[in-house]
Amino acid sequence: MGSALGRISEEQPRYDVARACDGYEVRTYEACCVIETTYDPRERDEQGKSFMRLAKYIGVLSKPRNARDEKIAMTAPVFMTPDATAATRYVMQFVLPKSKFPEGAAQAPRALDPEVAVKDVPARTMAARRFSGRMRKEEIEAQTEALKKALKAAGVQLAHGEKTVVQYAGYNPPWTPGIMRTNEVLVEILWDPSADQAAA
Repeated sequence: MGSALGRISEEQPRYDVARACDGYEVRTYEACCVIETTYDPRERDEQGKSFMRLAKYIGVLSKPRNARDEKIAMTAPVFMTPDATAATRYVMQFVLPKSKFPEGAAQAPRALDPEVAVKDVPARTMAARRFSGRMRKEEIEAQTEALKKALKAAGVQLAHGEKTVVQYAGYNPPWTPGIMRTNEVLVEILWDPSADQAAA
């Protein structure tokens, strides 16, 4: 996943930039397929264990733990999202390469680990704000606040109002120096490309 020097060479989810704004981008993402698991950040090393559950599915540092024993290339980024069904848990996702599984979850192998799910994510429009450094709680909160403030000033509505969850994206392995790391916060938005929105 990425290199220690911050270069990102893995396949990424496919999207078009609908508009580049001051401090964020509006992106129209294609539908994609993900593998996901959940974790409780209050538990020691739960985040690391969740990463390894997903990594084993695709065969990173181990025999692939999927029904076809099929090794699958790592992609970027790793997505993390608060779990809407459990207040203290988070969902971690790897996006499966669309170049390999253009038909999505129906084409991808079944997970052998019951804690790993294979699912489709529909096409969506997201506002993304990019930043470097470590993905610490305080930094995520500051970047999220800045993104939401910019969207509000531009008259862009969140897709699910105040219930819209914020997604975090990390593009580099943990040993990458902070200044070379690429991170993002993303929110789903309502976007009318014909309207004069997000001109900020």
